[in-house]
Amino acid sequence: MEGDDQSSIDNYETYVSAIYDELAPRYEKVYIKLSQYYRHLYGELYGIFKYYFDGVKIQSKVLDLGSGTGIWTMLLRRRGYHVVSLDISRASLTKCIKSRRCSDPTQGDAIKLPFKDRSFDAVVAYGSVFNHIVNSENAFKEVARVLDYDGYLIFDADNLVCVDMAYEALLGGISMRAFLKGLFDGKGHVGYWYGHNNEVVPFRFFTLKELTDILSNNGFKVVDIRGIHVLSNVIPSRLHQWSTNKIKRLASLFYVFDRTLGTHVPFKYLATTFLIIGRKAS
Repeated sequence: MEGDDQSSIDNYETYVSAIYDELAPRYEKVYIKLSQYYRHLYGELYGIFKYYFDGVKIQSKVLDLGSGTGIWTMLLRRRGYHVVSLDISRASLTKCIKSRRCSDPTQGDAIKLPFKDRSFDAVVAYGSVFNHIVNSENAFKEVARVLDYDGYLIFDADNLVCVDMAYEALLGGISMRAFLKGLFDGKGHVGYWYGHNNEVVPFRFFTLKELTDILSNNGFKVVDIRGIHVLSNVIPSRLHQWSTNKIKRLASLFYVFDRTLGTHVPFKYLATTFLIIGRKAS
């Protein structure tokens, strides 16, 4: 599919909620224990997480947006932060509560956050949260509203214009026309993401230009942009994510270079995933 099933796009919240309700009991096993690709991704996300929440002075209240089963909530709480965990999936939040990771869980949609203006000192949105939101401009607007002045937004997002998406365009996973359009005019594409068991979820693929424009329009200054899976994205993600031992060994060699390339222009702009730190203007 290439994003032309308008009915599923119009009801994407229902699709996303249902998929993650089903995934909740086995999410960590599938996406961390069984996948070297995602372990590497989470490791890179943790590096930035640790830098900002251990080394940079961030005040006390944090919104874990798209918290899922509460991996990042748990790590924040261990550091003494007051964390509100928001997710669209009730089953994910239930697991978060039962595992004692969440102390302040809220089921809700990022495009209409149930919080007062300037309620948080930082927002963490890890796990391609904004890619899962078709109307993501509204979500960024809401984040800007609930974030206090000088507060940080730390998130990752999948990149439309990279080698892996070129593979997907050739294989029919995304629209070739949309890929070329993103390459030439910087506009993203609403298509579909395929999960571990071929779950099909409406998914928004961003370009870097699109992301930086959205952030600027909502009063954010981009503090840093890093690339994850830069050289290693020469391995198609549909192979890389659930790979054999041979592919795992090859990917491990590429990871050695990924961290350096992911901090340098122009290489980081060709990464499969962007890690972006924004700060709300005072």
